[in-house]
Amino acid sequence: MRLDIYIDHCCENCDHARQIAEQVRERMPQVEVNLIELAGEKPERVCAVPTYLLDGATLYLGNPSEAELFERLETKRS
Repeated sequence: MRLDIYIDHCCENCDHARQIAEQVRERMPQVEVNLIELAGEKPERVCAVPTYLLDGATLYLGNPSEAELFERLETKRS
């Protein structure tokens, strides 16, 4: 599984997204986590930051709760 998290340097909520990324890396090393810093134009699937994509599909716009995210990742892994 690949979790891409799109962030922006001027986004206040993106610091929390960075923390969430670290938690996923620690708790679920089988998930490839990519923090993607936007510089200029946003990709088509990204209309807000942070945006979470799981294997290319939009999972969340904005930060989810950690419990909800881990539950979704566990469900997808099964």
